[in-house]
Amino acid sequence: MNILILYYSGVGNTKMVATKIFDLLHGSHEVTLASIEKLTTDISIDNYDSLVIGFPTIHASPAQPILTFIEQIKQLQKSIPTFLFTTCGLYSANALRIFAKQCANKNIITILSKSYRCAATDGVLIAPTMNIWSCHEKRLDKKVENDVSVFIKHCSNSPAVANIPRFKIYSILNYPNKYFGQRFSPQIYTHKKNCVSCGKCVINCPVRCIYKDDKGYPLFDNEKCIHCYRCIHHCPKKALSLSKKRPPIKTLYY
Repeated sequence: MNILILYYSGVGNTKMVATKIFDLLHGSHEVTLASIEKLTTDISIDNYDSLVIGFPTIHASPAQPILTFIEQIKQLQKSIPTFLFTTCGLYSANALRIFAKQCANKNIITILSKSYRCAATDGVLIAPTMNIWSCHEKRLDKKVENDVSVFIKHCSNSPAVANIPRFKIYSILNYPNKYFGQRFSPQIYTHKKNCVSCGKCVINCPVRCIYKDDKGYPLFDNEKCIHCYRCIHHCPKKALSLSKKRPPIKTLYY
C-alpha cells in the first residue's frame, strides 16, 4: 500500500508521533513522510492509497495551519481512507471531529481518529515545576503501534467506511478557555541579554508573525500569533518567554 503521512507540528510533538508511525509502516509499505510546511510540488495526494494526517490541538481546536492547508487543497478525484491523529497537552475536545468534517469535503475519508497526550507546550512554560506538563502519556509507543495496526486492517474495507468522531459533551466545559484563548494572545517577551539575533524565531514561525527591529531583536504581531510557542521552545539561548521577568525555566525539543 502506498501511504502518505502529512503533519503540521508546532513545537515537535506531532512530528514525533508522525515519525513513529512512519517507522512502523515503512518496512512493509511504500510510505512518504512530509510536513505541510515543506510539501514539495511533486507530491500529489491523489497518487496515494491512504493517508495519515496529524496536527496539534490548540485551545480545543485544530491548529490553524492544518485547517488552512485542508481548505486550500482541491477536492481529491477519489476517496482516500485516512487515519487522523492529534497531539494535545490535556485533552483534544472536538478537534478531531472538526477536522474530520473538513476533510470529508475534500474526499478525505476518516476511518480512524486518535488523540495522544504529549508534553504541554504552554503548560511547561506556565508551570515548569509540574512534571505532568513535560511528560508524554504512558505507553505512548505501544498505543501508536496498536492504532497503526487497526488502521491497516480498516484500509482493507472497500469502499472506505467513514467514522467521524462523535461530539464530546465534556468539551462544553472548556468553552471559556477556548473563547478567551483564541481571542487574547499572551505577550511573548524578549530577554535581550540572552538574544543573539540569530533569527531562528523569525524563520521558523509558521504564521510569520515575528519580525526584527532595527537592532535585530524579534518583534511579535500578537494578532497573528497562534499560540504554538515554537519560537520559545526552539530558541537556542532561551531568550523568549511568557514572563517579563525571567527566561523560561524549562523548554521542549531543544
